[in-house]
Amino acid sequence: MKRILGTAVLFALLATSVFAPLASAQCVTGTGVNVLLKWDANGFSFENGAPYTNYVSPAGNVLTNVLGVSLFCAPLSGLNPNDPAKEYTMVWTGLVSGGTVTTPFGASGSKYSTVYTGGSFALYEGPVNARAWTAATVPVPGSALGAYTDGAIVLSGAIDSLTTTITRSSLGTVNGSFRGKYRVTGGTLANLFCPGGAAGLMDGLWFPVAPPAGYTGHNNGKFDAPDCTTPAKTTSWGRIKTMYR
Repeated sequence: MKRILGTAVLFALLATSVFAPLASAQCVTGTGVNVLLKWDANGFSFENGAPYTNYVSPAGNVLTNVLGVSLFCAPLSGLNPNDPAKEYTMVWTGLVSGGTVTTPFGASGSKYSTVYTGGSFALYEGPVNARAWTAATVPVPGSALGAYTDGAIVLSGAIDSLTTTITRSSLGTVNGSFRGKYRVTGGTLANLFCPGGAAGLMDGLWFPVAPPAGYTGHNNGKFDAPDCTTPAKTTSWGRIKTMYR
């Protein structure tokens, strides 16, 4: 019996030693920035307002994005996105479109840039009901939204700005990306973050081609951890000495 238990413990330790470095490696970008969380290919956006067509968002439209988190890093590394008893979903709401600006791209292509402002985000810990949805299976927004907002809000805050950029080449190839800034202001785990609402980067891919019915985009990306370092102040030796007189 002791041998069996010893073998089980050994396998558990080996599993930890194999998978922990993999997760840790994903928590730091190539430029040394610490990642807070990631989601894989199954983020879905939709807009309320005038019709969104040909990658153009009419001014005043309001964007919502729903997603399931697939990786947590410090200080949220205690959360397990693969827990069989719960899931972690995030919803972005209230992002108002400033209208898409179309400019030339390459020889005869086009670039579509849209800035959204005034939004917010909420990260939910709740029952498993949306984690398995893919582009082929996610219901239309009206039916799906409730599944992504089910549970307790563990983190929330403001999305100061979100910019989506979509390019269509002269050959018809379409690519997209997004970039924005967020700030943590609430949620049960807000105490894990530095006070003052330091901004963090959010970015990733924004794929607009043939999204699921009712949606305008299909995305994956990450939130980087807010930078809580205190800015250094320049001084002189004479000024330092006066502090101790």
